Amino acid sequence: MVFCVVFGHAQKTYKDSIDIYFDQIQNLISLKDNYKEDFLDPEFLLDKKDKVTGREKVATLLKLYSAYVYKSSETARTYNQRALELSKDIGLKQGELCGTFNEAYLLFVSGQFDEAMDLVQGISKYVSVRNYPETYADVYTLISYIHTEKGEFDMALETGLGLLDVAEKSANEYLLMRAYSALSHYYLRIENYPEALSYCLKGLHYVIRLRKVQYIFPKIDEIARMTAKLDDTQGALDAYSFYVDLEKKINPPGSYIQSIVYMNMADIFISNGKYEKAQNYLSQALEMNYKNKFRFRIPRALMLQAELNLKNKDTVNAILNYEESIEAAEDINAFDVVKTNSGILAELYEKTNQPSMAYEHRALNKVIRDSLFNNEKEQKIVILETRRKVKEITQKKRILELENEAQRARYNTIMIVLGLVVISGFFAVLSYLKVRAKNKLLYKRTMELAEIQVGMGEKLRQLEAAQSQTNDSDIDEDDAKLKSTNTLDNDVKNIILRRLEKLEMEKFFIDQNCSLRQVAQQLKTNPKYLSQVVNQEKKSSFTNYINELRINYLLSRLLQDEDFRNSKLSYIAASIGYNNLNTFNTAFKKKQGILPSYFIKELIQDQN
Repeated sequence: MVFCVVFGHAQKTYKDSIDIYFDQIQNLISLKDNYKEDFLDPEFLLDKKDKVTGREKVATLLKLYSAYVYKSSETARTYNQRALELSKDIGLKQGELCGTFNEAYLLFVSGQFDEAMDLVQGISKYVSVRNYPETYADVYTLISYIHTEKGEFDMALETGLGLLDVAEKSANEYLLMRAYSALSHYYLRIENYPEALSYCLKGLHYVIRLRKVQYIFPKIDEIARMTAKLDDTQGALDAYSFYVDLEKKINPPGSYIQSIVYMNMADIFISNGKYEKAQNYLSQALEMNYKNKFRFRIPRALMLQAELNLKNKDTVNAILNYEESIEAAEDINAFDVVKTNSGILAELYEKTNQPSMAYEHRALNKVIRDSLFNNEKEQKIVILETRRKVKEITQKKRILELENEAQRARYNTIMIVLGLVVISGFFAVLSYLKVRAKNKLLYKRTMELAEIQVGMGEKLRQLEAAQSQTNDSDIDEDDAKLKSTNTLDNDVKNIILRRLEKLEMEKFFIDQNCSLRQVAQQLKTNPKYLSQVVNQEKKSSFTNYINELRINYLLSRLLQDEDFRNSKLSYIAASIGYNNLNTFNTAFKKKQGILPSYFIKELIQDQN
């Protein structure tokens, strides 16, 4: 079924599509007595478990896991562990892989994203489309989910599109169902609701066709949520009405799905101005999330509570909710939530005359925005989406040619392809030019800093000569003071600062083994005092202080030494104290905003 994603033009189309799918769900449910195993009927499965052995028992235990995964994670884990143990006993590799994947999914549900990713990436080494196609589909869908929840949107999209390519080539319906689910999840999170709804309905088609009943409730919830975001509140409420009616006919999905339903219902009623109803649903959602430890639901539930408090003119509690949401999001590395909330809090603290807190959250927002959502990643997403759209158009063109339609239809298709390619190319070039202009500006600023460093060179050498005349009695006296004190007073601080500045002139920081403890030993003080002096006087952590010295030294040397700037990047990094190229790149970009390779390339061009 073709689904038009242009909302204004296709409103009737998507409503008709939803009605058709809901009718198909009703038809499927009318046959539930014929497919008790597909409907994950607990009584039927428990009875079957005691009657079967071997492979069939493993399959039944895994279905019992599916029956309870959204109702009771403990019960689901128990059945899954039994399936794993039995699979190992009888040498059933597929059962082992499925059981391990199920454990990864339970970790994901509880918000343990890194642990889930480690487990599922381990499985990916053993599965392929040929040997275990369904497990392969589940694995890469979960990988895409985790990237989405962590705000790594470019990787989520790349994984989802990769799975869809494999699914289309193999024409495997289960793979198609899961690929559409991954892409629907991604587009929902980046708030592209027409695209999300399109993929959701495509996936629902295969859910019904394959009788994967465990996905029906989540799909209806997604449809309701996307419909509400497309300004069709009544359509969303109708979908939830269908959801409630369905609960009476088949086993309800459990608290995991119910909690997100309540959150989405609250969101709808907030937008409608029905704040009392919204609070009722939201309170139930929060209670379920905390009780069942649905950790990655908690940050967004708290965001909704904060939004509701703002609607009720309760700014104080709204701020508390946003702060709690940030804390919960940091606990699971959901940095997109931290980014959003920190921006909102900066504005709220500004309005409530708390400038220091406003500054703190604005800085937090900038750091996350620069590190996780930079132009390069946005550009990658544009490229991936463009690639996918061109591929879809090419496929349509092939279909038209195979059907031997009229020449005019073929001509129109080619023009559409060319138009989209031109538009996509325009946006890609625009994005590239934007990044290039930004990098050029950062390069000029870095050059100015390098020239300043060179200009200061002579003064530093003169100062070094003066410092070298310090007599031994002064040094001995300083040593005595350092050894005789147990506190960091001004005298001790000044001694440490003088010696530290002398070490700076000796370029101690280019030593790859330079560490807080090693430098403290050179200064004949302890690491604690040295760290305090650097924090107080240099306004920096020790690591950032060393990086600052190294980069400043590097800039002046690159400007003055032609042979040095033509050296390999790994040699340059090692020459200023870095034994790891990635660490060097990160430190340089953090300080200057551009990669060292880009700066050196531009510098060489300028010099030539």
